[in-house]
Amino acid sequence: MPRYVHVMLLITAVALFLAGCGAGAPTVTPTPTPTPAEIGARAGQATSAAQSLAFSIAVTGQPVYSDPSRVFVITSIEGALQRPDGALATLRLRSAAGVSEVRTVSLAGKQYLTNPLTRAWQCLAPGQAFDVAILFDPQKGIERLLQDGIENITLIGEEDLDGRPTYHLRGTIPGQRLAEISSGLIGATAVTADIWADRGTFRLAKIVLVDQAPDAQEPTTWTLLFSAYDQPVDIRAPIEC
Repeated sequence: MPRYVHVMLLITAVALFLAGCGAGAPTVTPTPTPTPAEIGARAGQATSAAQSLAFSIAVTGQPVYSDPSRVFVITSIEGALQRPDGALATLRLRSAAGVSEVRTVSLAGKQYLTNPLTRAWQCLAPGQAFDVAILFDPQKGIERLLQDGIENITLIGEEDLDGRPTYHLRGTIPGQRLAEISSGLIGATAVTADIWADRGTFRLAKIVLVDQAPDAQEPTTWTLLFSAYDQPVDIRAPIEC
């Protein structure tokens, strides 16, 4: 048999062997990136599934007053949530007299607040003051808004936030829906929302709300940070009502 025939047979055998090996190899299908709406919905679901979390809120820009007499300006809020019905927070307020703090506790449908002047605890009637617990109301709070309350939602990209990879979303939230969970403090009109959700767990990491009231010289920006998921939180009623 001529030498070139041997060479051709060898090449054919190798080709058939390689083809056979390739036929048995598994096909790897890349996992598709969820749509922006899916990411938002999963962020709401994952956050609401946590039994507890810590949060901080910084308020900048156009002043937001905590009282109808417009004496106290809210500058920041720090607190924690314990499901199913507990929340506590410290509100830092600014007035002509300086900076003061107000502490609030919500538990089992009751709200307690310290007087900004005497610091004594008092019991509040429902709706008498802003209740941070309503921010996480399962029917209309932040987690519910993420699932069905964001319009024109887009994925800005994937970003590192404090060393953790996150999805960065942007959309608008109807003002009325935010007004319902903030005692009217947020939501003069539609609010621009930037949202960061952990890429692994989908839990909320950060939200920035830009609220531009029609008669305001500048917008109010609310920056919300979320942390300490599923860590113990001790919430107790400070007084008897």
